[in-house]
Amino acid sequence: MVTSVVVLASPAWAGTADTVRQAVAPDALEQIGGQPSAKDKQSFSAIFAAIDGKSWSEASKLIDAAPKGPLAHIARAELYLAAGSPKVEASQLQSLLNDAPWLPQAERLEKMASKRGASDLPIRPGTKRFSFLGSAPKRDLPDASPAAATLRDKLQVEIKADNPSGAESLLEAQASSLDIRALTELRYRVAWSYYIENDDANARRVAGVARAAGGEWGTQAEWVHALADWRLGDHKEAFASFDRVSRATDNEELKAAALFWSSRAAVAARQPQQVQPRLQAAARMQETFYGLLAAEALGMEPVASKTVRRTAPDWKQVTGTDNVRAAIALSAIGKNELADEALRHQARIGDERQHAALARLAGALNLPATQLWMGHYGPRGENLDPMARYPLPSWQPSGGWRIDPALVYAHTLQESAFRTSVISGAGARGLMQVKPTTAQEMARARGAYLSASDLDRPAVNLEYGQSYIEKLRDLNATGGLLPKVIAAYNAGPAPVTRWNNEIRDNGDPLLFIESIPYWETRGYVAIILRNYWMYEIQSGKNGGSMKGLAQYLWPTVPNQGRVSTVRMVRTSSHGGSIAAR
Repeated sequence: MVTSVVVLASPAWAGTADTVRQAVAPDALEQIGGQPSAKDKQSFSAIFAAIDGKSWSEASKLIDAAPKGPLAHIARAELYLAAGSPKVEASQLQSLLNDAPWLPQAERLEKMASKRGASDLPIRPGTKRFSFLGSAPKRDLPDASPAAATLRDKLQVEIKADNPSGAESLLEAQASSLDIRALTELRYRVAWSYYIENDDANARRVAGVARAAGGEWGTQAEWVHALADWRLGDHKEAFASFDRVSRATDNEELKAAALFWSSRAAVAARQPQQVQPRLQAAARMQETFYGLLAAEALGMEPVASKTVRRTAPDWKQVTGTDNVRAAIALSAIGKNELADEALRHQARIGDERQHAALARLAGALNLPATQLWMGHYGPRGENLDPMARYPLPSWQPSGGWRIDPALVYAHTLQESAFRTSVISGAGARGLMQVKPTTAQEMARARGAYLSASDLDRPAVNLEYGQSYIEKLRDLNATGGLLPKVIAAYNAGPAPVTRWNNEIRDNGDPLLFIESIPYWETRGYVAIILRNYWMYEIQSGKNGGSMKGLAQYLWPTVPNQGRVSTVRMVRTSSHGGSIAAR
């Protein structure tokens, strides 16, 4: 019986390009300075077109006639190193290296010069070894046990056939031949199979045996036990199980999840004194899905929001270097790969105190992949703004923004890490990993032609990526509910249709997410929502989806600048919830 109603509808995004750019700085490009003149843009565009077109003589003449400076040095290096270009004499290479030892191509030019007899070459600036600065947390399974490989494959056949009891029988018949790690892993997998078949009693039973073995797989089994406890209404035991996971795991995302769910279980078990400490502990994990939800539940300002209150842009401390001057000019003429190379090289040879400024400059130049790389790699001990890992380029889809840019970029970050021309093994292309066949079908419906390579252009890829989100939003399978739309983007609409009837989530969006059968999709939904909220924080926006989920309501995909949240009610004993509107 339908007993619940719409809880709230809150204002969200009113889409303009300016909204997206506010997180870097208003008119950031104008503040940077060093932009080439219109004449220089035309000149160097012609030079690089000649190089790309293998018109070697024309390219050489144009470079000789071009204004001297870093961009001319980059162009000459590209000409000398281009496949099939005329042989360059040692004296020419030495002259270029003498003038520009800072070039990203300097090492290759030096090797070429040495092979051709050059001596007394200039000393190149030393390059620093970078450290990994960290990344946004995600849940990972422990490494699979090699000893379990053969039996794992056999169990998987039974699990895919929705036969966990068959998988358990097969496992226990060979249990004595397995080491404890392999046995614990496979028992976890059987327990999870029972759980996704809504057999919570058996899921808890098998998980209870597996968790007793301890170790990483034992912790995963404890998590399954906790979820089964929750669905069985044994909130006291659920609290204990979630709490044990929070203390046992080193994975930040899983720890935050366990802390959040233990607080939920504490409320249900009437242990209010246990709630706030666990939410506070989760909220300290500022880049996790559940950490952000915990902060929202407590009414706290997310820690990450404090990092976006920046002072005036600090471009001036880096714009005097040759690589940066070249990168600014290269970006202005659309040679983004070369601009990326120049900035990365400068980060390695320059003052390490300028690393953060270079990352922000990359963002302002609409080089999100460069910014993202600098957000992950840098000098040891660099305490970089976590927002460096969430680039916000001022791009626009060819048809303009119709979906909240924060949601689009949340997908882009996960799908391609902002690499514009990446192609997956399945043929999906570009920023949002759009399948050409899907995009071409949408293009034909508009009376337009689209080639697969068109998807390498940001404006086109974002257009068809957001169009696909709109298509998923409008399907009955998703009901426009944000977690289900995100799940469908990863797994496709057909699995979501099945899960609507199979997942016993009791109308709870967080339980739905945690009960998605596919490991990849389960993690994907949490990652996209986390990314989405980090982008909202960076832009100073609050669309209402985080607040809704913190209240265990279902947020919808923003529609005409508004996010609605709805309560779901159960319609069958095997899942099957509908939105009460």
